[in-house]
Amino acid sequence: MEKIDFSGQVVVVTGAGGALGAAFCRDLARRGAAILANDLGGAPTGAGGTPDYADAIVAEVRAAGGQAVANYDTVATAAGGEAIIAAALSAFGRVDAVISNAGNQRNGAFGALSEADIEAVFAVHAKGAFHVCQPAYRQMVRQGYGRIVLVSSQSGVFGNPFRANYGAAKTALIGLMNVIAQEAPPGIAVNALFPNAQGGRLGGTPLHERPDIAFLEAAGARTRHFAQAMSPAHVAALATYMASRQCDRSQHMYSVLGGKYARIFIGLTQGWYHDGAAPPAAEDVLAQLARIEEAQGYDTPLSGLEEMDTVLAARAALGLGG
Repeated sequence: MEKIDFSGQVVVVTGAGGALGAAFCRDLARRGAAILANDLGGAPTGAGGTPDYADAIVAEVRAAGGQAVANYDTVATAAGGEAIIAAALSAFGRVDAVISNAGNQRNGAFGALSEADIEAVFAVHAKGAFHVCQPAYRQMVRQGYGRIVLVSSQSGVFGNPFRANYGAAKTALIGLMNVIAQEAPPGIAVNALFPNAQGGRLGGTPLHERPDIAFLEAAGARTRHFAQAMSPAHVAALATYMASRQCDRSQHMYSVLGGKYARIFIGLTQGWYHDGAAPPAAEDVLAQLARIEEAQGYDTPLSGLEEMDTVLAARAALGLGG
């Protein structure tokens, strides 16, 4: 089995003091990576801050013989993102990988979410990824090498109730991944991770006060069958691979849930092709809906140009010219 080794490499982990972030740091450090452990140390909602979380994982890594430095800047501002990457460069001289993992939650019913609830979550998850990954990406381009892992969530791509702000912000990372991956020069890979694990600071509200209690109970009824595989370490195995030189894929999405590792992809049905300059009527679309929705055959375009190619293929299948 090929060994994944990070000797001589530097990895920036945001949200490093939480259950997932700490697991990432442990696995990467034991494989030789020097770690920039960033954590604002705020509450699950993102409020407040303390150096304790980042300091704790740094102390643990160092006690085990690894290299790590702590950083407490916020990802929610461009200045904070620049400071995080500058700290890594100051301490270690390079940045080989970034795991954009910092997060917060302000769960609530869609109709009840305030502007502050929406902005606070987007500032950390969506804007935070921009703020940290932009300066890191520029450094990676100079180096000719880099790995970016954007931590997304099933709450967006599949949906979970009472997480409209969180799900929307996490799904924004899919679009960000798609574009960076297509712009990136050879040597830089950008992928998205969809983790599921138990523990951590997020979701710390007492259960009886949570509007999503019914969802949590339904989820618990399922996960009890594979709870032993819901540890942050199970997610760390996938994150470590995605941050490594061995990860030669880019613009891919990977999920880990209860010991099951899988690729998530966006598929496009073969659909119905309407020929001619005259547009179809809405009734024509209704009449062809079964063909439009038929999912037995599908394409997985990785760009807008590739989706255009599926139209050309549909025309060719009908014997129409290019």
